[in-house]
Amino acid sequence: MAIPSQNSNVQENNVGKLFLAVNRIFLLFFLFLSCVYYTQKWSPEKIDRLQNKIGTQYLQGGRIHDGIEQTKKTIRLSEEINYTKGRARGYIHMADFFHSLGKYNEEQVYLQKAEALYYTFDDDPALLTAFFAAYAKNYQELGLIGKSNESFDKALKEALKIKDEPRKRNRLHYIYGSKAINFGLIGYNDSMHYYVHKAYQILPRVVEATNLTSYFLENKKNLDSAKFYLHEAEVLLKNSKETFDYLVFNYMSGQYYENIKNYNKALEFYEKSLTLSIKMNRSKNMMKNYKEIAEIYNLQNNVYKANEYLQKYTKIRDSFEKGNLIALQTSGRKIIDDEKKQIHESNKKWYYIIAGLFLGITILIVLLYTTYYKKVQEKDLLLKENTTTILQKDLRVKVLEQKVNETFNEIIQLAKESPPEFWGRFQEVYPDFRSKILSINPTLKVSELVLAAYIYLGFNTKDIANYTFKAVQTIKNNKYNLRKRLDIPAQEDIVVWIRNQTG
Repeated sequence: MAIPSQNSNVQENNVGKLFLAVNRIFLLFFLFLSCVYYTQKWSPEKIDRLQNKIGTQYLQGGRIHDGIEQTKKTIRLSEEINYTKGRARGYIHMADFFHSLGKYNEEQVYLQKAEALYYTFDDDPALLTAFFAAYAKNYQELGLIGKSNESFDKALKEALKIKDEPRKRNRLHYIYGSKAINFGLIGYNDSMHYYVHKAYQILPRVVEATNLTSYFLENKKNLDSAKFYLHEAEVLLKNSKETFDYLVFNYMSGQYYENIKNYNKALEFYEKSLTLSIKMNRSKNMMKNYKEIAEIYNLQNNVYKANEYLQKYTKIRDSFEKGNLIALQTSGRKIIDDEKKQIHESNKKWYYIIAGLFLGITILIVLLYTTYYKKVQEKDLLLKENTTTILQKDLRVKVLEQKVNETFNEIIQLAKESPPEFWGRFQEVYPDFRSKILSINPTLKVSELVLAAYIYLGFNTKDIANYTFKAVQTIKNNKYNLRKRLDIPAQEDIVVWIRNQTG
């Protein structure tokens, strides 16, 4: 009976050993998973490398929404390892993406988040440069050029401290180019040229070449110099992979050909620029192209297409104005807050001095502080008044545009349906038309003046004949006689000539 007992003990020992081995295997497996999880934790260096690629890969390539998602990922990874610089850089990237989309209020939200972490990167010149430049861009789009230049000057001061020479050149190039835009917006053309040229010397790029083209087209009226820099831009474009470079080159080519009155060529380039603007989700560039295309169609007397693109331009412009108003109010509050912070910081120094001074000096300083605070309140009031003035002007402009559109439509309708009433109403809307035409030939008949009015509005020969119940050949003869009576050169387009003489 002893043998079965021994077999039972052996079996129990084997089971125990097996259980122990299984436990060890599970423990090793758990340790392995822990190691894998740990190695998946991102380091600050890895996050930095990922963030440095985002600007080139997504922003310059026009993949804005993809870039936003990737940036959100870097912010989450930074939060997991409590990497505040990574978060701040991510917020600045988010601001850049929303700037490209023309969403300036959302841009400000992320700039304020980055500003809340300012203390964590105040020793990093590259990040400080990006931060100040982002605020400067926002102020620029909202028309706060003085504040924009202040921020760009802060960015410039930090950029000069960057040790990495290629990065320093890139940042200086960007700042000088942006300051050039600011001076152009306020009409300081010589300063604009100085900074554009400075940026172009540091890094010859397509954007600066097109800006110099614009400078010689708009300010110097020098077509030869404009053509030279446009050619320079085209040469630089061959080595560029940035979609935005192609966008601005096509737009500036459209500007050049429009200036030399090659409207078909200009239209071709504007449409290419518009396609790239839509691809990159750049609403502001879309708006500019819609406006230029509408003007080209108007010059070609294609009223239908001109109105089509003008409506597209107006729709985006109205959306921009609404967004800019919200962003402008936010910026106004920030400017006031910044001024109050500066006052607070300045007054801290005085508080330490006041503690050791006599009562009389203390009272004097309090009085000075009260006076200074009143000035701040006056600035606050002035800012509110300016905001109200801007809103009132915008409202007046919109009302005026609506009245002009309604009046124009009314005149067109009268021309089509009631020619006898048309001439009287036309003179009310265009009071100088009759006197300017008669100053060229005082002997013109009323019927000739009415015909000139139809031509001014862009009606063709067939339409005029139809609306005035006359034969097409009669209208052709009348137009021929009117051309002779007004001494219009044979090579001149009669519509353009009349508009130029009476405009």
